[in-house]
Amino acid sequence: MLSSLFSNFSPTAGEKRLYAAALAVSLAGGVVSFTIVSQMGHDQAMLRRLSGADYWFVIAGVLGSLCALFAGRDWLGHGGPLGVLKLVAGILAITFMGTIIGGTLALPFYGTMFGPMMFCFTVAAHPVLALIWVNALVVAHLLMTDWRRERDSIFAPLNRSVTVVTARQPQAGARQNWLNPKRDREKRRA
Repeated sequence: MLSSLFSNFSPTAGEKRLYAAALAVSLAGGVVSFTIVSQMGHDQAMLRRLSGADYWFVIAGVLGSLCALFAGRDWLGHGGPLGVLKLVAGILAITFMGTIIGGTLALPFYGTMFGPMMFCFTVAAHPVLALIWVNALVVAHLLMTDWRRERDSIFAPLNRSVTVVTARQPQAGARQNWLNPKRDREKRRA
């Protein structure tokens, strides 16, 4: 019974790739925010005991990257040279939106300003993080091309060779039973 309930919710191949893109971007956002949290304060060790606030900062980074991907999804998944330009613009926009959203979630007023600043300082200090973040967005772009192609196939032009069948008009003086039209047709045939 449970399988019949969820049979209508099975994702298509393009939607599965969209979910994989969201997972890749959220993991990259989590790694970057974990590094930012680890480098804050006086303790510069990567492996230290995290507090509840540190965990919330990491979760805010993950949520910020997911929200930014959702907001910037129109820039990703396009093909051709224009698609590459949209990808570059999308990487910049998604990065900026993600740092603002994540920073605001982490620390409501100060985080809006310090989120992008901390991201820039951390990426400048650890270029590998910039590579991880950009690669996650490029992978999301490649995965979303299949999703976008699948979505665009829904709006394919209709086949115009279809003939239109119209219903037979009742005779001029015949009364119609509007409550039960099936019975009315049976009476007319007899």
